[in-house]
Amino acid sequence: MPELSFSIFRIRVRVQLWFLALAVLIGTSSGFRDPASVMVFCGIVFFSVLAHELGHAFTGRAFGLSPAITLHAMGGLTSWEQNRNITPARSLAISLAGPAVGLFIGVALLVLGWVALPVLAPDYHAPAIAGRLFAAAVSVNIVWSLFNLAPVVPLDGGNALRSFWALTKIGDADIVARAVSIPVAAAIGVVLGIWGWIFGPILMLLYIGQNVTGIRVRLLVRADEKIQSALVEQYPAWLAAKDSDAMIREGTRARAAAKTPHLVAYATEIVAMGQCFAGDARSALATLGTMPRGFAPSLDVALHVLDAAGEKAAALELLRRAAESSKDPDLMRRLAERQA
Repeated sequence: MPELSFSIFRIRVRVQLWFLALAVLIGTSSGFRDPASVMVFCGIVFFSVLAHELGHAFTGRAFGLSPAITLHAMGGLTSWEQNRNITPARSLAISLAGPAVGLFIGVALLVLGWVALPVLAPDYHAPAIAGRLFAAAVSVNIVWSLFNLAPVVPLDGGNALRSFWALTKIGDADIVARAVSIPVAAAIGVVLGIWGWIFGPILMLLYIGQNVTGIRVRLLVRADEKIQSALVEQYPAWLAAKDSDAMIREGTRARAAAKTPHLVAYATEIVAMGQCFAGDARSALATLGTMPRGFAPSLDVALHVLDAAGEKAAALELLRRAAESSKDPDLMRRLAERQA
């Protein structure tokens, strides 16, 4: 999809053309007809949504994350260029930071328009179009921020609910947040439909579908997590005893029962290590080649299998790439030992 790209405060921002097209559509449907007022309205939407996302981005950066922002047809999204686990409390702060920025801007505009301006310029009468654009700026920031705080995943309020529930450690926070999201989204959709905003019910139906699917996926993940937890618990004992039969048997069973690529990848490593201990390093190498798309074996497993298969050059190259990319002192030491 065509898009614009730039950086602000060392944060990469991508703007999809659908975002600008939707801003124009909302502006014209809100009664702004002349090109100048439509352009100003689009500027209000652009800077308001960007400020909202920067609230998320700056908070995430304070917690060590590397943010990137995308403005798309559904609004904005702040993602993280490097996956990193953070605490539920920090995740909650990140979720609330965006709406907080929007509310601050909206309230500041209200104070400026209703309090400061009459005092500073009591005889000033703004043109009607300027007043409507000012009202739009207040509405975009306050109404959008309040809407975003609704406890509906993937809105900020839904993500905040998930993080808050994770703090309680009662049940599965993702399932709870999604289960709450479904009736709330249905109620919001009905209200928006009564108000005549056709796009609102469609959006809520989309969110309901996403959360129903999300619950189903999460239930599958939980089942795989139980299997993987059992494997993680037994794996050290298998390694210590070099129990190739147990590793191949249980790893193969786990791969057959797996519903997620994460379990497939972990079980594949176990099978490969079992094949190595059984003296079949070539089969182990072929097994690692069946890892799910987007997954790679852990460095230690890959090195062990390559060494057992006699692929010394490939093992050295793999270790070199890992050491140079991570700059890890231990990997650098291991690389130097191999090169020597």
